[in-house]
Amino acid sequence: MSSHIKSILGALTFSYLFYTKSFGLNTILLSIVVLVFLFAGHKRRPIPWLYSIPYLFTAIMVFMDPTDFKICLHFMAFFVLIGKYIAPSVSLYLSWFIGVVNMIIASLVKLNDRIHQPKSTRKGLSKKKKDYIKGSIIAFLLLIIFALLYQKANPIFEGLIQQIDLTFISVPWLLFTLLGYILFLHILNPYNPKELLDLDQQRANELKHPEQPFTIPILEKLKSEQTLGSIVLSSLNLLLILFLVTDIMYLWQIDPISNSGYSKSVHQGVYALMFSIVCAILIILFLFRGQLNFYMGNGRLKKLTYLWIGLNIVLVSFTWFKNFQYIDALGFTYKRIGVFVYLLLTLSGLITVYIKVACLRGFIYLVRTNIAVVFGLLLLSASIPWDRTITWYNLKHIEHPDIPYLLHLGDTNSEQLYHYIQTPHWENTFHKDTIEKIEKRYAQFRSNQKVRTWQEYTAFQIQNPREK
Repeated sequence: MSSHIKSILGALTFSYLFYTKSFGLNTILLSIVVLVFLFAGHKRRPIPWLYSIPYLFTAIMVFMDPTDFKICLHFMAFFVLIGKYIAPSVSLYLSWFIGVVNMIIASLVKLNDRIHQPKSTRKGLSKKKKDYIKGSIIAFLLLIIFALLYQKANPIFEGLIQQIDLTFISVPWLLFTLLGYILFLHILNPYNPKELLDLDQQRANELKHPEQPFTIPILEKLKSEQTLGSIVLSSLNLLLILFLVTDIMYLWQIDPISNSGYSKSVHQGVYALMFSIVCAILIILFLFRGQLNFYMGNGRLKKLTYLWIGLNIVLVSFTWFKNFQYIDALGFTYKRIGVFVYLLLTLSGLITVYIKVACLRGFIYLVRTNIAVVFGLLLLSASIPWDRTITWYNLKHIEHPDIPYLLHLGDTNSEQLYHYIQTPHWENTFHKDTIEKIEKRYAQFRSNQKVRTWQEYTAFQIQNPREK
């Protein structure tokens, strides 16, 4: 079966599942179709089993809880899968880029290559088949033109033409199906950016040891860089120690529940942490960018670097503790969860910088490793229904939950809020208009779930079969 026929079948499936539909069961079904199409061509390319799992996993998570975040993550996993299908050995950060580029310009690149290909090497339809296709298209267009002209000259013929009902043809549906055809054609006939792949293969994680011994001028230069770096990192370490001491005193004195400045302290602390660590990492990368890694006298500079990394891990721990107290007092929000996520990524960055210095790794190692950590953390977060989790925690553990904030979350927490106001708590807690908003939101949520077609079914329809 040719790739064009497969692409047409894929496009019809894509259109049937998604045209005028929202995300739900159709996401899982289309993901299975895409994987079948990819694995059907495994004789030409190896099967990226490892990256098929995240793609299918994110599709299931969209079915369970179709939020914008999980839908975006599903597309990200799709682009990574396509990138790995095209070039299995390429780095993860390039896989995503290759997948995006392939979905956009693969047809244009292949068309350009075909145009500039020598005629003697081109493969395609025979001249007779091309003539049939051209003749059919021209005849179809001429039939339409002359039929429109003839109907003006003959009332009977005009009546016959007007009886032809073409209202079943939907231009938006045709365009949507054409989009599906292009997507599947790009999947089945991907574009392989060889130059980019070769460039990535040439970049090793390990630094290459100099083949020749250092000359005296180079040794003098490295000694100067080592002295300069030691002064800079010593100053940064002293400043960070002073900050940590004052931070301990601040944490010892305040009451996070009553102190209005606690929230400001947490967020400003994160911003300061982000800026200071990024700046210091850039300094370390600059100092250990090349020959200084192999300079025998760099021991003091390395010790100062390890000390700075350790102090920043302590700073991360303090900020983690402050954010935990903040949540314990006021509840979960996406911003407070984001602080935890950033701290985890910061910790990953600190650990990889240590490995880079201690094990003589290059900058490309930091990029590859931390991109993989980010992707893994996003996949892990996709397994959590955040809107419902935030709502559950705040309603159960916070004495006075921020209901207006919970109302601004996705409508998947409508049932939780509705059941909460059925308890005695709400009588002395909420205003009448808040109760009305919750009831109206809940009714709208139930109504929206009832009108979903089978393609749009989510976990809600499975758990509540009577709502179908």
